[in-house]
Amino acid sequence: MKLLLAAVLAVLVATPAFAQLEENFLTCAHGDGGDVQIAACSWMIKHGKQKDADLAVSFVNRGVAYQLRGDYPKAAFDYTQATTLLPAYGLAWVNLGSLFELDQQPDKALKLYTNAVERQPDFPLGWFARGKLYVTMHKPDLAIADYNTYMKLQPNDPEAYNNRGDAYLSAGKPDAALADFDHALTLKPDYLEAKQNRGFANLRLAQYDAAIADETAVLAAKPQTAAALYIRGLAKQKKGDNSAQADLTAAKAIDPKIESTFSAS
Repeated sequence: MKLLLAAVLAVLVATPAFAQLEENFLTCAHGDGGDVQIAACSWMIKHGKQKDADLAVSFVNRGVAYQLRGDYPKAAFDYTQATTLLPAYGLAWVNLGSLFELDQQPDKALKLYTNAVERQPDFPLGWFARGKLYVTMHKPDLAIADYNTYMKLQPNDPEAYNNRGDAYLSAGKPDAALADFDHALTLKPDYLEAKQNRGFANLRLAQYDAAIADETAVLAAKPQTAAALYIRGLAKQKKGDNSAQADLTAAKAIDPKIESTFSAS
C-alpha cells in the first residue's frame, strides 16, 4: 500500500514560541516515522492551535508514524480523528482503509476507499487504492474503471498500467493487458513485475517465444522468481521443449503453491 506524509503550507506569525512551533511543525510534516515525529505531531495537536484542516493533517502525519511502527490501533484512531475534522480528506480515508486491508477485512477497506473517492474525487490515490483492492477481490471490471479514472489524474504511473494490465488479464482480455504492460515498461524499462506479467500475457496469447524471452529476462535479474520459472516452463511446454519440466520443477521447489496459483488465474 502507498503511505504519503501529508504536508501543509502555513504562515507562521512570529511569537515567543515561534521556534518551537516551527520545529514541531516541520518535524511532524517531514519526520521519519519515529518517536521524534510522533512527539512533534502530538505537540502540534495539543499546543499548535491549528484550524481543523491543519489539525487533521497533524493527525494523519502521526497516524502514518504509528502505522510505520506497526501500532495500528493508534494509527486508526488518528486517521479517524482526521476524517472527523476534515471529511473531504482523501488521504485519511485511504490510510484508514489500508489498515483494514492489512487486517484482511476487504469489505471495510472498500467502504473507506469509496469514501475517499466520493469525498475527494480529485485525489488520485483513492482511485488507485480502490482499484488495487478490486483486483484482489476478483472484480476486474471495477478495477479497470478505477484505474481509468486514476490515469486521467496521473497519466504516467507505470504501476497503474501494470495493475490495470493485471485486471485485464483477470477479465480475460490479454490483448489489452499486453498493451498496458508494454506501456508500463516504456515508462519504467527495469520494471520486473511488469515484464513478468507481460510474459504471462504473451503466454495467454500463444506468443510463446515472447513469453520465454520476458521470463528469461526476469530470471536473469532474480533467478529465484517462482512465477517467472513457472510461466517460462508453461511456454516451453507448449513449444514441446524438453527443458520445460526443469523450470516447472524448480518453480514448485521455490513455491509449492505455484501451480494452484496459476490454475486459478
